[in-house]
Amino acid sequence: MTKMIKIQAFVFMCFLILTGCNIANHGSFTSETYHGVTQSEELVELGAVVGKSCQTQFLYLLPIDEGVSTLMAIEQAKQKIAGTVLLADMIIDDTLAIEFGYSEQCIIVHATAMGILNR
Repeated sequence: MTKMIKIQAFVFMCFLILTGCNIANHGSFTSETYHGVTQSEELVELGAVVGKSCQTQFLYLLPIDEGVSTLMAIEQAKQKIAGTVLLADMIIDDTLAIEFGYSEQCIIVHATAMGILNR
């Protein structure tokens, strides 16, 4: 009986440790979205953009896609509107959906695209 309790405790501890690995990679901060020389023209607001980077994990442990990345979500948002130079008023959201047999972690960037208007 004691041996069975030890085995159950070991399995439970392994489950807790592996679950922690699944939800520990949060991307919630970026200091800036643009590196380069100062623009000679005035930047204007081009519109609202959204970028998303997700990873699905089969059986909560085995990654299927690339890892989630704040930088990938920012780059995707910057590519939504042609002429975007930088993103302003940026909100970065990190979500984790746990479903039956798999989980999905996403980083979602909501921002305002700033750039030079196409003439």
